[in-house]
Amino acid sequence: MSDNKDKLALFELYLGTAEKVSDRRAQANTWMLSVNSAIVAFYGYLQADKTPIPNLQKPLWLWAIPAAGAIVSVAWASLLTSYRKLNHAKFAVLQELESGLVDVAPFKKEEELYKKDGRRSLSGVEMWIPGCFLVLYLFLVGANLAR
Repeated sequence: MSDNKDKLALFELYLGTAEKVSDRRAQANTWMLSVNSAIVAFYGYLQADKTPIPNLQKPLWLWAIPAAGAIVSVAWASLLTSYRKLNHAKFAVLQELESGLVDVAPFKKEEELYKKDGRRSLSGVEMWIPGCFLVLYLFLVGANLAR
């Protein structure tokens, strides 16, 4: 009986680490969305000719801002990929731990039902956000080239 209690304690501890990773991922998404929103707002502000930046420097800024935004978007996508891989590994360990605890493994069953339903992974959908910002920044660079 003690062995099962130890396994359950380990499972609960490890589940907590998986939840913390998901929390950090959500915080990273919030932060990256804020950074991208600020970049887009700053670009719009420069485009509106309301800044005291000399005309000779303005084209440089109108290139640099979307370039910085593109770098941030690529970094965001890389961060999401890293979090996805870490979560995948953690849930694989949780499934292994739960197999020795109960007759019906809830995490394994949930994954089977999710796949059977033909659903896309949430992390795949989540990757669209930095991708959309990247497309926007590339469009802005293209618009500057067309001038």
